[in-house]
Amino acid sequence: MDAIDILVNEHRHIERVMDVLDRAVTHGRGGGEVSPVLFERAAHYLLTFVDGSHDAKEGEVFQALIARGLPSGAGMLAGLSAQHEVGRELAGELREVARAVARGEREPEELYALTERYVRLHRGHTEAEEGRFFPMVRRLLPVDVMERVRAKFARIEAAHGSLAEAADALELAFPLPATPMRRASGMRPQPWIAR
Repeated sequence: MDAIDILVNEHRHIERVMDVLDRAVTHGRGGGEVSPVLFERAAHYLLTFVDGSHDAKEGEVFQALIARGLPSGAGMLAGLSAQHEVGRELAGELREVARAVARGEREPEELYALTERYVRLHRGHTEAEEGRFFPMVRRLLPVDVMERVRAKFARIEAAHGSLAEAADALELAFPLPATPMRRASGMRPQPWIAR
């Protein structure tokens, strides 16, 4: 598994958290009870594991590309870096709004709208990386450089913990019913449904 395979695999784990957030918003808007703590813990996941670990790993890929002469101030690198910054800001805002909702100072709908903004940003960002950026990285970075980047990934993960295990913990801590579409699609049941 090379550095890009690791990042793609992490995207799948982050997507699981996006699915939890999607279901939480749908459930809450449908009149179901959804604790604002779910959103606060999700924000912690986003700040610690997505920003602190995953985006830091992508930053190592960016640095390797810059070292090979790709300009950082314009184009794809600048756009992806800007999206990382917006994601960090939205995650911080999500944490604060979740706390305010828990105190009764803000309405849940504000939390739901902010959550949807984050999920849209993340999914668009992932699509851009997997569709355009990662193929470009594979073309531009030789195997030896990719191996050095991958070694840096291990140090980053050691400092933050496993992104996959954190996604597991969030799913299990906040069981939500599957959406009707997910049940009807015949998709594999998720672990929180059987619990």
